[in-house]
Amino acid sequence: MPRRAAPLATAVVLLLALSGCGDDSLTAQQLHDQATAICTRTAAATDRIVVPSTPSQGGRFLQQGLAHLRPTVAQLRALKAPEELRERYDRAVELAGQEAALIARHERAIARGDDVIDTYRQLEAALEPLVMQENAYWRGLQIDACVRR
Repeated sequence: MPRRAAPLATAVVLLLALSGCGDDSLTAQQLHDQATAICTRTAAATDRIVVPSTPSQGGRFLQQGLAHLRPTVAQLRALKAPEELRERYDRAVELAGQEAALIARHERAIARGDDVIDTYRQLEAALEPLVMQENAYWRGLQIDACVRR
């Protein structure tokens, strides 16, 4: 090998090694374990949120839930599912993000002065099909801790 080709060959080998010829996806078990841990922590935290006893507490209830839901979605989004699960996992996380956005829109409506009871009814109606679809993905992935109650 000519003298100039040796450094080039070394650089190519080094570049391939640094690029990690494989990908940085989690295994199915790692994904399950990490997503389960994230959702379990979130469920424990949201279970401690006091359910409002008056309409005036409705907006605060949604704010407190979002304070846990948003970081959860970000943490789940940061996990890289293995290729065979990626499409379904990404869709489940996308739906969780849509859920958070929907809750946030309704929380803002309450903050603007919209009727709390009517806003909650609208939120419930809008959330139901979204949560059902999201739950189907989590169940299909066998990540039951992320199934919304």
